[in-house]
Amino acid sequence: MSSDISLPSYNPPRVHFTNDSSSVKYDLSMKQAIQGIPDQLRCISIPRIFNEKYQNVNSCKRFFTDGSRINGSTGFGVFNENSTAFRKLQEPCSVYVAELAAIDFALGMISNMPVDHFFIFSDSLSSIEALRSMKPVRHASYFLTKIREQMCALVERSYKITFVWVPSHCSIYGNEKADSLAKVGAQEGEIYDRRISHDEFFHLVRQSSLQSWQHDWRDDQLGRWLHSIIPKVSLRAWHYGLDVGRDFIRVMSRLMSNHYSLGAHLH
Repeated sequence: MSSDISLPSYNPPRVHFTNDSSSVKYDLSMKQAIQGIPDQLRCISIPRIFNEKYQNVNSCKRFFTDGSRINGSTGFGVFNENSTAFRKLQEPCSVYVAELAAIDFALGMISNMPVDHFFIFSDSLSSIEALRSMKPVRHASYFLTKIREQMCALVERSYKITFVWVPSHCSIYGNEKADSLAKVGAQEGEIYDRRISHDEFFHLVRQSSLQSWQHDWRDDQLGRWLHSIIPKVSLRAWHYGLDVGRDFIRVMSRLMSNHYSLGAHLH
């Protein structure tokens, strides 16, 4: 990574958003509704469940948002029956930030419409959970801060907003359209202006370190036995997620590393 990167001097303010439950709601009911559906039936069953749940919502009041990252570029898309939008985001940028940017853009579109009850559908559970949280904003959350400010302004104008989580890639028409728009945005969209916080650059350092580590692990002459078992480096231990004891981990680690309590390795 180049050492002459100039970091923007933006430190987002701490914003505490007080949610008006009658005006802003969060609907995660699709999570429970789709539990147990076999993979081969998801694209058939889930759109039907979605339509049954939200058939009474006027299509003009539905906004589907999505973020996408393709070939090192990130963008977002917003789909509505009467209007669509896609934009590219300046790097460095994660899909999570793109998802928030899409929601922010959708709220801007809503603010120019007559007061009503609008629904924003997103397949980013982490984004909706972040919006639902009452914790103050502190870190790389330019869009999260901006969204909360927009929500406050809309509530003051008597708008009602419901955020709905929907599963991705399940043939829900609006979500698929937003996904396609996000891909276009990542590749050829107009840059959507934003402020980049310092800690958004941290993942570049981690990514560079992992790539260097992987290169060394691939080409080194030592540890070839372990390399044959674990060829790809990871920040997680090999036993992550396994329900095993310390003795098992110790023995297996010695066997995989080809180091054990015999004379050859006791010096």
